[in-house]
Amino acid sequence: MLPFIAGIAAGAVAVVAYNNKKKIKKSVNKSAKKAMEFAEEGIEKTKELAKDAKASIDEKVESLKSKKDEKKTKQEREIINDNN
Repeated sequence: MLPFIAGIAAGAVAVVAYNNKKKIKKSVNKSAKKAMEFAEEGIEKTKELAKDAKASIDEKVESLKSKKDEKKTKQEREIINDNN
């Protein structure tokens, strides 16, 4: 008996879907368009974040290089002063 009821329900859903196929198609297209726009916005935000992160990392690397160079220069001066 249960399979018979499930069959009737599935058939009813199919008939309703067939009768409303234009509305369903329009709704699916609208939803797909919104999803695509959302995905594009997400991609742009991700690109921006990646660009900012790269700039921050580059800045930190330059800062570390500068500190290393300063330390090296200071050590060279001390060596020169010690030799004099």
